[in-house]
Amino acid sequence: MSIDFTEQESEICNILRKVTTYLKETKNLPLVELRIAGGWVRDKLLRLECHDLDVAINSLTGFDFANYIKEFHEKEGNNNQVNIHVIESNPEKSKHLETATMKLCGLDIDFVNLRKEIYEDSRIPVSLEYGTPEEDAYRRDITINALFYNIHTGQVEDFTEKGISDLSEGLIRTPLSSCKTFKDDPLRVLRCIRFASRFHFEIVDDVKDVILKDESIKVALNEKISRERVGIEIDKMIKGPDPVQAIDLIVNLGLYDVVFSPPPQESIVSGNLGAPKNCLIVAKILSWLLSDKSKDYNIHIIFHQLNENEKRALYLAACTLPYKDMTYTEKGNSQPAYQYVIRESIKFSNDDVNKVKKLLSSVDFVTKAVSQNNEVLTDRLGLGLCIRELNSEWPTTLLFALSNELRPYMDQVKEDKEIKEINNKYTKFIERIYELKLENAYREKPLLNGKDIQKLLNIKPGPNFRDILNSIMEWQLEYPNSSKEECQEFIKNKYNNLQ
Repeated sequence: MSIDFTEQESEICNILRKVTTYLKETKNLPLVELRIAGGWVRDKLLRLECHDLDVAINSLTGFDFANYIKEFHEKEGNNNQVNIHVIESNPEKSKHLETATMKLCGLDIDFVNLRKEIYEDSRIPVSLEYGTPEEDAYRRDITINALFYNIHTGQVEDFTEKGISDLSEGLIRTPLSSCKTFKDDPLRVLRCIRFASRFHFEIVDDVKDVILKDESIKVALNEKISRERVGIEIDKMIKGPDPVQAIDLIVNLGLYDVVFSPPPQESIVSGNLGAPKNCLIVAKILSWLLSDKSKDYNIHIIFHQLNENEKRALYLAACTLPYKDMTYTEKGNSQPAYQYVIRESIKFSNDDVNKVKKLLSSVDFVTKAVSQNNEVLTDRLGLGLCIRELNSEWPTTLLFALSNELRPYMDQVKEDKEIKEINNKYTKFIERIYELKLENAYREKPLLNGKDIQKLLNIKPGPNFRDILNSIMEWQLEYPNSSKEECQEFIKNKYNNLQ
């Protein structure tokens, strides 16, 4: 397997070779060897673009070598300012070594020394030492991330002797025994899943067996890894090219309640954890509905126009679906358990909580509204109020409700009649929205504001104002082309007892 270089990359390698020659000729240092490591090598061999270059150095720290690059530029009369940024080691964020970053030929390059890591009973190594390329390769998470490109020889180096073949065959494998690799750093379990779903690769059986059967690995993942790190991996999975494969692996490798861990038992008020397989079924349905494969089933085109953030919210809601009917106590108040899962188990934002809450809490409301419209077309007022209730998320709430309604039929995907009938209901509902020009009803403002109402009815602000404003909006939805003056007349007639 060969690497095709861009002009930028070729020039960077040329500069780095010149710097090592300069060091050999002018400094009393051990021989300096440079290798591009990990993800860049993997992606280039897969013919994918990659703009992240990590350069591993055999005998210097990244910071020292970056300073020598700066010195070389100055000796060469290159007056362009070279800035070196140091990223301090942060074991809790999987940054075990200090990294120096600088820009070369317009690309940010990270420099770090080759290392070997010695672990005891923690994912954080107790000892970091300069290592050989082979030692560095074997301490990495998976073989396809353990490849090097030797800048001096121009060769791809595969010290595990598995990386290139695994890349060709589409396999995810750990360089050392998977038990040792995971016990050294349990986060690697989730990285295996993430890279499998990113590249549509298969995790080899012995790795899956360890994850599935070794309870100590799950305990370590749950207890030793910060929830922020778990959340970062999950976020990359659900935003990646195949969130369904990632969810499938999490569920079928017995990791669901490790990753999406429940509230403390003593805080649970009601409900039980639903079957994790349900989140997988809904995720599969979502993937199908969002793809071109569903077009033969009369799926409305609006579902194929959702943006990446909307898709992310849908898959996140699918992930937390088993917690839909569970509640727990937080600060004396009963809350949906998925709120805890999103906020505490994977450390996502309050905005994510609100998006998922809208999707999960709207399922029954949407299902009922769609069914009623299928029996008798909903009038403009009723449909407008529905859109205002769902707000700007109405397309995603419809899609999520549709996914849930299809759930009983998707284990037998060929139940075409039932699937088409359900899809037709939702398409009919959406067409009715557009027919009545209500797709933006959630944005509509009342023709009269508070000051208008005070002046019109000669009253002071009070509890009646909300009812009046609601009446105005309902009237506007029912009579969309009416004027402000007509609205004033309507309000005067309806609330003349308040004058």
